[in-house]
Amino acid sequence: MQQHDLTAPQRKAFEDNEADFRRLDDELRDLRETARARLRTNGWEPDSHDTQPCLSCSCPDFVPGGTLGNCKRADCRHALISHDLPI
Repeated sequence: MQQHDLTAPQRKAFEDNEADFRRLDDELRDLRETARARLRTNGWEPDSHDTQPCLSCSCPDFVPGGTLGNCKRADCRHALISHDLPI
């Protein structure tokens, strides 16, 4: 179905979804900033800015391939969303 074939209720549904995802992005950005600040306050700094360290454990970088999109690293297993992704 092409964008121009959408009914008014369908367009409204997409607009509502987009607004919800925008709010989620804002909340996630705020959560990551809070998590980074909390860790920095307690002396934690990632080794490199080329990695995606986990903000929920000391995993140094996300390893794809785990179940349900989680980190494959055995001592992590947190979802990609828990890792420090670029904003």
